[in-house]
Amino acid sequence: MANLLKDAIILPRDARQPRLVRIRHPDYSAAENTLLCLRALDDGGIDYDTALIACGIVTGNTSTGFFATRDAGAQGFERVSRPDDGILRGSEYFFQLPEDDVRERPYPVVPRFEDWTFPHDAMPLPWRELDRQIQEGLSCRITDCIWGIERAHIVPLGVRDWWDREELDQYIMTDRFSQNAIDASGNVIPLRSDIHTVFDDKVFAIVPKRDQTPGHEAQGGLSLVLHVVNPITDSYFHQHYHNRKLLPLTCSIECLFARFAWTIFSPGVLGHFLDKCITSRLLLVRDPTTGTSTLESRDREQVNALLAASRSRSASPRKRKIPEVTSNDASLQYDLLYGDIEDGSQTDSGPTERSPSRGRSRKRQWANDEEGLDRVVQKRGKVELGVEM
Repeated sequence: MANLLKDAIILPRDARQPRLVRIRHPDYSAAENTLLCLRALDDGGIDYDTALIACGIVTGNTSTGFFATRDAGAQGFERVSRPDDGILRGSEYFFQLPEDDVRERPYPVVPRFEDWTFPHDAMPLPWRELDRQIQEGLSCRITDCIWGIERAHIVPLGVRDWWDREELDQYIMTDRFSQNAIDASGNVIPLRSDIHTVFDDKVFAIVPKRDQTPGHEAQGGLSLVLHVVNPITDSYFHQHYHNRKLLPLTCSIECLFARFAWTIFSPGVLGHFLDKCITSRLLLVRDPTTGTSTLESRDREQVNALLAASRSRSASPRKRKIPEVTSNDASLQYDLLYGDIEDGSQTDSGPTERSPSRGRSRKRQWANDEEGLDRVVQKRGKVELGVEM
């Protein structure tokens, strides 16, 4: 008689964690000069273009920077050219800026995503070379699964103030007149729920990389791939998904670039630069009142306070707060029923913040039905809404 039982699934895992590559700031002492920490997941190294763009982002969208190694003999630095295969395989590099492009030394660093300015019309290569795709399916764009799919916001709802300030809605076409641009399809990607979770935990970003397989180098073809930035303990994820090509997307390239920046501004990547401050840091900080960026020298205590304030106001994705309204507020009734607040798609948060209610949105003709509105809101478990009868 045939045995119909199947063995338990055991995923292949490597207990070894990828080594750390440190990008250092040349103007600080060795004890406090770590600028970025990146994991060597690209064939034993780090992708040159991805690392260079990350450094440009945290130094205020600089475009003339380059990598260098310390020349022990000359007590100086030696510039590193882009390797033929595009992979940096050393253990440390210094991110240098030409003297003509530096206003002050040490060159300043942007400490938080909220201080970063989006580079309109000046996104770096190879982002500007990406072709805008016109096809997208309903399955997860990474796994092609059709179950457990959620609408993951690319630029998180938690940074809506930044979105408005930087006017990213200019890159989005809304699906209907009542929809906010940040909730439109141009800022959304369908992901399986577990992939969505680690996406919002800044485990990975989506970046363009050149196809290095034999026969494709000369074509210079670019592909959007999953790039693991902050590996999780389970090595299976980065072993299986790092550099995995995505299925076609219709989202905004500008939103994907902003999401990459949001991921770089994380404790595991830039946090060392702030945590290891011994003397002081020259920072490029955005004034929340005027909206202008200013150079500020912060001592260790001030840097720690800045970091603590940033963490207390975590810009991680979270539920959008729905205001308290009466049943006579027709515009909000319309948004609740037909607008951009949809089950399983509006939260963009970690597992502790996700609403347990998921599934497709309920879009019924209840705009003038107070009892129906009350049932929808209660069923979704999003807010408690008192309806006057």
